[in-house]
Amino acid sequence: MAETMPKVRPRIGIALSGGALKAAAHVGVLNALARMGVEADCVAGTSAGALIAAAYGYGLREGDFERLMRTFPGRKLLDYGFPVASALWSMCRSRILGHRRGAVPPLPNGLIRGRVLRKFVGEVLRNRSACMPCYIIATDLLSGKPIVFSNDSQAQARGLAAAIGDVAEAVTASCSLPGVMTPVQRPPWLLADGACRHYVPVRVLREVGCQKIIAVNLYQLDADWTPHSFVHVLSRSIDILLQETVDNDVDGGDLLVLTPNVGKMTWLSFDEIETALAAGERAVEEQRGEIEAFLREPSPLPRHHRAPRLRIQ
Repeated sequence: MAETMPKVRPRIGIALSGGALKAAAHVGVLNALARMGVEADCVAGTSAGALIAAAYGYGLREGDFERLMRTFPGRKLLDYGFPVASALWSMCRSRILGHRRGAVPPLPNGLIRGRVLRKFVGEVLRNRSACMPCYIIATDLLSGKPIVFSNDSQAQARGLAAAIGDVAEAVTASCSLPGVMTPVQRPPWLLADGACRHYVPVRVLREVGCQKIIAVNLYQLDADWTPHSFVHVLSRSIDILLQETVDNDVDGGDLLVLTPNVGKMTWLSFDEIETALAAGERAVEEQRGEIEAFLREPSPLPRHHRAPRLRIQ
C-alpha cells in the first residue's frame, strides 16, 4: 500500500492596505484571525497598514494592541510643519547655495512633519525583535518606483527588498502622504506614501513565495457620490485612479480579500477608532467559513506576473 505523503502547509501572508485611522480595522482582523487559529508566516503593509504590519511582525498581539489603542496619542501625532515659511526658506537656500547634480535638494515641510509619528513608532517597537518577515512598502518620488523595506535577508539577497534598518523611519516613509507629510530622505531615495504604487501590498508577498494571501482592503469607492463642484469632480477622478490601483493589487486566485465596513472615516476621525476595530473583527466573523475553505483548498499554481518584479534599483 502506497504511503500517503504528509500535507504541506501553504505559506500564508497577510497584506494590510493603507487607510489612515481606518487601519484600526487591521487590528480587529488580526485579532479575529488569531482566535481562529490562523497563523501568518509573513506580513506586508502600506501607509497606515505599514504601522500595523510592523507592530504585528515585531510581536504585538491582541493584548498589546489593546494597550496601543488605549494609549494612542491621536491629534498629538499631527506636528504642524509651517509649510509656507519652510518653502520660502528652502527656496532661498537653494538660490544662495545652489544645487549639486544628483543630490536631493533641501525639502520644505509638509503640513505634517512626521517627526512625532516616527518617535511614536519607535516607542511602540522599542526593545522588540522581529518574529516573522515583515515588508513595508514606500514610493520613491525620484524614480516613481515602489521600494520595499524588510527584515527578510533572503528577499534582500534576491533584490526584492532593501534592509529595513530603522523600522520607525521606514513606517513613517510609507505613511508620508505627498502634500500632507514631509517626504523621508533616505539616499538614494526620497520616500513617500507606498499607496502611490501599491495600496494593498499583495505583490511582494507573491514574490517571496506566499501561496495563500489574506488581503485586507480598507478602500471602497463611494457608490452614492454626487458632484457639487469642480473640486468634487477632481476628487472623484483621483478616487477612481485609486480604485484601479486596488483592483490591480487584489487580482488573483491566490488571495482572499476582506473589506471591513469602515464607512466614511477620515484621517481626523480619532473618536471612531474602536468602531473601526470592531468592523475588522466583524469582517472576519462574517467570512469565517470562506476563510477556512480558502486555507484548506489546494494552493493554485504559481502565477505568471504581467508586471516586472519589485526589484531594488
